[in-house]
Amino acid sequence: MAPLPFNLGLVQLLADHRNVFLTKFSLAAAFWGGVDGYILLVMLFYVVWNKRLAIRLAVVVLVALSLNDLFKMFLRNPRPFVSQGTWQKKWAVPEPSARDLAAQYSTPSGHATAAASFYAYLYGVVRNRVVRVIAIAAILLIGISRPYLGVHYFEDILLGWALGLAVALVSLRYAEAIATAWNRLCYGLQIAIIVPASLALWLFVVHLNGGSAAGQPYAYLCYGGFLTGIVLARPLELKKVNFDPRSSTVLLKIMRFSLSVGLLILTLFCLDRAFGILADHASMLWNLLEYIRFTAAGFVAFFLAPLLFTRIGWANPMANGTD
Repeated sequence: MAPLPFNLGLVQLLADHRNVFLTKFSLAAAFWGGVDGYILLVMLFYVVWNKRLAIRLAVVVLVALSLNDLFKMFLRNPRPFVSQGTWQKKWAVPEPSARDLAAQYSTPSGHATAAASFYAYLYGVVRNRVVRVIAIAAILLIGISRPYLGVHYFEDILLGWALGLAVALVSLRYAEAIATAWNRLCYGLQIAIIVPASLALWLFVVHLNGGSAAGQPYAYLCYGGFLTGIVLARPLELKKVNFDPRSSTVLLKIMRFSLSVGLLILTLFCLDRAFGILADHASMLWNLLEYIRFTAAGFVAFFLAPLLFTRIGWANPMANGTD
């Protein structure tokens, strides 16, 4: 498929006017607007502020990113300067990241989509002026950072914002109804739905990718696995732990967030090493093991970590027994 006729000149204009400060700022914005950044933010909200909001933000951003990657697979638009073969000189991103990005499609921007969905939903739920200003600023800065770094067209950003905003608006309108219907299902049925649905979506994207699991389809193992981990963890946390995220001192909140992040990273690292021994990275078995790895990470972050830090007195149970 031929590249879409997007304006490469605007991206080049930004590249010609880069400076060290703006480049470092844009790289920081890109991190917080990526999957790793949202995982940290969701976990922070979960352990120190509002568990229900954290879970819903996680679902919203995962759905938005899944839709975004579907559009990428259908449009198959190369990133700026890839068709020209000059991306290694034009992009202001670290070389390992650049190699991965060059193998992925451009339209729409995942960072713009995720930012618009996550922060627009946050804007709609939290009626606080400071939070809303931060939300708007985050959407704009994360989006603009991508053309500045050279890895997206401005059109990618506009399309990503539109898609993310649409997901946020639908979520704000129907979140309560969807949550009520989902919570009526028994635990076993929830698992019986989420696991096949996640793997079926991944297989569909593999099919769109010409039968290859390499490249873009890998993201669906992360999205589906992490969402599955949340589905497994959420009812257990409410039943067996149900900690109050607003309880305890600031220091203890920092400690339980650090513990949760540490356990998440340890889970991902250990399973990566173990599964790397069991299967070759080009095999279907390894891909399925990656789904299990991210499922385990979500389960550890949203159930095992709260179970542990509540047992050692770093959080109190909810006073009224409700979330």
